[in-house]
Amino acid sequence: MRQHWEDDGAASAPARGVRTNPVPAYAPLRGWQKRRPATHGFAPWATIFRPSGSPRCPVCSLPPYGRILAQLLLAILLATPLLAERLTLEQALETASKANPELQQARLRALESEAEALVQRAALGPQLSVGASASYQTTNLAGIGVGWAGFPSRVGPYRVFDARPRLTQAVLDLSLLAAWRAAKERTAQARQQAAATGEQTRAAVIDVYLRALAADSRARAGAARVETARALLSQVTDAERAGTSSKLDVARALEQVETQQAALVLARRDRDALVTILKRTVGLEQSAEVELEEVTAAEAESAPQVRPEIRALEATQRALLEERKRAERERWPRLLAFGDFGVVGQDPTHALSTYEVGASLNIPLWTNGRIAGEIKAARLRSEQADRQRRALDLAVSQEEAQARLERDAARDALVHTARATAAA
Repeated sequence: MRQHWEDDGAASAPARGVRTNPVPAYAPLRGWQKRRPATHGFAPWATIFRPSGSPRCPVCSLPPYGRILAQLLLAILLATPLLAERLTLEQALETASKANPELQQARLRALESEAEALVQRAALGPQLSVGASASYQTTNLAGIGVGWAGFPSRVGPYRVFDARPRLTQAVLDLSLLAAWRAAKERTAQARQQAAATGEQTRAAVIDVYLRALAADSRARAGAARVETARALLSQVTDAERAGTSSKLDVARALEQVETQQAALVLARRDRDALVTILKRTVGLEQSAEVELEEVTAAEAESAPQVRPEIRALEATQRALLEERKRAERERWPRLLAFGDFGVVGQDPTHALSTYEVGASLNIPLWTNGRIAGEIKAARLRSEQADRQRRALDLAVSQEEAQARLERDAARDALVHTARATAAA
């Protein structure tokens, strides 16, 4: 913005040694006074401070090159963005292991499976409960064989108060034991699935990081080509002015500049798009400014011997096997022991102690096909897991073969690039 200062001519200049305008209370610094802005400029609202009695603006009093330098420094200060945080590949992997939403969900699912396994295990242990009840009831004496002529067949209503703890324990329940083992295998599956998600996240971060670096290299190369095209355009323009080149050459050079500029815009777009994908994969906000660093060959990691997704699928197969056993053992008898001790009477003050100890045996005879359906469903799920294992083995084999091909091609390309560099 260009400021217009008042003309300090003879009519407006104060006499030497005389201050016509005292320093106002709102002066920003001592020795500075607020002057009325010029009304003939384009910014009459601008408020300008200058030293009292100073005939000219301090910036305007500079030589021309000094004013240009001051304006350039001001433009740089206003246009300089906030410093971007340097994000190395190791830092990106560490941040993704803590902030990636998919990885966090997988870990939470593993914790949920552990809690469900604890629920199944608790069902195998003793169960203790306390109950208390108060009611009015009648009793049919004739129904239990108590009664004679002239004696009422029903007594009551009368008050009944009952309070006692009750202890139960599953002595023999093989289906419940199989359900607990299946829950443990489900926990192992969830843990391995979380590990597989972590490996997939790491692979995605490395892939996007390297692609972003490659895109940044292409953008820098495009910027260099733009500068080269502009230099060529300048040379052709000078030659055309000197009469040693035609306007057609100038048009071709200008076309080359615009073509390289369009390619540079696309390269920068691709780079910025990959950076946004990297932020989402790592778990950073899109408003965060990051700057990538080059990756050395020493940072390469070796692949694990057994992939976590294979271990997760193996745990799934074991869990499905236990679920099939649980369904089959639903037909087996169940033995339950129980006991309680408490008081019963008309009210707590007139109650007597009673107890009960016993065992119950439950043998399912007819379930209308429920157990057979559960066994069939468990067998089909197990067969599906076997097919998934086959598909996963084929996918792993294909990925390994493709990785070997890409490694060999990259090695050969590096050798030819080194030869070309040496020849140049």
